[in-house]
Amino acid sequence: MVDREYNGKCLCGAVSYRATGLADIWYCHCTQCRSLTGHFLAACRTRRDRLFVSGDIVWSPHSGAAEHARCAQCGSLLFWANRSTNSISVLPGGLENTDGIDVGGHIFVSEKGGYYEIDDGLPQFDRYPAEALGN
Repeated sequence: MVDREYNGKCLCGAVSYRATGLADIWYCHCTQCRSLTGHFLAACRTRRDRLFVSGDIVWSPHSGAAEHARCAQCGSLLFWANRSTNSISVLPGGLENTDGIDVGGHIFVSEKGGYYEIDDGLPQFDRYPAEALGN
């Protein structure tokens, strides 16, 4: 079976990317993700060697082990990664389509903001469950 290929880009189009092997989308409610994005973060994971990027991105640390990437032109948040793993997370908002990528659930719900409720019926986890580790 051939992995489906997904294409994406930043807001201004200066960065485009292609990814294969994208696993479930997870909604992360941790304090770091909420501070980074202004709300919770949606991300789907693949191996680093399955992501091909064209254009200038800027990597910035956002914790001791993790970093995120933005378009150098418009600042669109595109990826995040733990520097000690071989995986990278793609933020699905920049993808042309997400057909075939399911939502796994919500993680770090114990840190969610008090201004919203999670009521979509998806599984909820206080930490990072094994299911979210994917590839």
